Amino acid sequence: MKKNENENGRPTARRGRKAFLVLGIVALVLIAAVVGYAIWERPPQIGKTPAATATPAPTAAPSQRPNDAAEPTPTPEVVDPADEIEAEALVTDREPGAYTALIVGRDVASNSTDTIILVRLDTKAHTIDCVSIPRDTLTNIPWAGTPKKINAVYPGWVNSGKSGIEGLKTYIRGLIGFDVDCYSVVNVQIVEQAVDCIGGVWFDVPQDMHYWDVAQDLSIYINKGYQLLNGADAVKVCRFRNGYAGGDIDRIGVQQAFLKALAKQMLTLGNIPNLGSLAKILSENVETDLTAANIAWFARQFLQCKMEDIHFHTMPWSNTCLINGISFVSVDQNAWLELINSTLNPYKEPVTTANVNLLMSNYSGSSMWTTSGAIAGGADSFYCLECTQKNGGKMVYHLPGAHLHFEEEPAEPTESAEPTEPAEPAEPIEPPEPTEPTEPTEPTETTEPAEPTEPAEQTEQTEPAAPTDPQPEAPAE
Repeated sequence: MKKNENENGRPTARRGRKAFLVLGIVALVLIAAVVGYAIWERPPQIGKTPAATATPAPTAAPSQRPNDAAEPTPTPEVVDPADEIEAEALVTDREPGAYTALIVGRDVASNSTDTIILVRLDTKAHTIDCVSIPRDTLTNIPWAGTPKKINAVYPGWVNSGKSGIEGLKTYIRGLIGFDVDCYSVVNVQIVEQAVDCIGGVWFDVPQDMHYWDVAQDLSIYINKGYQLLNGADAVKVCRFRNGYAGGDIDRIGVQQAFLKALAKQMLTLGNIPNLGSLAKILSENVETDLTAANIAWFARQFLQCKMEDIHFHTMPWSNTCLINGISFVSVDQNAWLELINSTLNPYKEPVTTANVNLLMSNYSGSSMWTTSGAIAGGADSFYCLECTQKNGGKMVYHLPGAHLHFEEEPAEPTESAEPTEPAEPAEPIEPPEPTEPTEPTEPTETTEPAEPTEPAEQTEQTEPAAPTDPQPEAPAE
């Protein structure tokens, strides 16, 4: 019997060598794939750009004072806010493994950014902190024709022919004191696709959500309770706010609870194979400065986190107020700086008031102050909804609460209401000429009186008097 054959005459050692060779090739391919993937995926580049603080100078055209005549307010010239930024750098030494990102939910129709989330990923401790910025946050915007709130920045820059995300990053820098490392702008359609990609999300809807809006072509009818949400329903849950007592602040809480449920489901073993498809959807449909390799790297870092290491926060605020008929949220300066340094700041040096440009208000919205010492556009540059409506839709801005007085224009007279020329006095009507008296009609002959019954003594009867001719009536005067 040959050495490489068994008792049945079949080769053995050669087959073993072939099997070993095949396994070796497979191992090499897998090693090459892992090494290639490791080489391909990479974290985003972190720039050395120092943080900045905004020191705005008034850029808007002078507005009308309360005692001025109510002429239509001119539209102020839009000056690039980047020209108003002066650098106030943090030390560029960073905490190792710390990355920051700006995630924005954008409404496609209006370009408004009602969802703004700042994220810090610590790849050493494998923790994630997410901080939501209320959409009505007071922001030191110089444009007098724009409400001074954070969600007005993106559409304001777009309408001026500039990059909306670059404008938003500029003002986010004013809020937090440093530049974020990367950004992603997501629209609602992509969120719907992403949720469907992982098979939906189990979520406890906190209350009945019933809302119809014909103008937005939006219909929400989701009942309270724990249920599996598909992509379309997940978007509706995140958009709903009409039934919340706290409005947008309450909606932020629901959005954060949903994102926790989403993260939990993505971290399950069953959904790990879907992360590749999810990364493809995001890389192809999201406006971002991340490459596909960056997204893959972040996905792998995310998988190393535990649910208890993912935390959600909301920007602390001191009050909500109405300024010239528009709702705002005023940041709590001290609490905000503390939260920035404990959850977001990737630098070794803490953020201070010298690094931020915060605009704040009292409870009534009648008094304003800033950390930079100046209100962008001037103290009289607050857009007024009420006066704009009274001014026929022509934009008006002024000091908080100093409403202008507009004279009501007379209504256009209708044809029937037009004054007519005074009528000529009517000529006196002459009295009609007296008409010829008509001939009196012949009196009818009187019937002979019946003979009286004879009294006991009869007197001689006198003849009746002849009738007199009737006289014609005098003509009326």
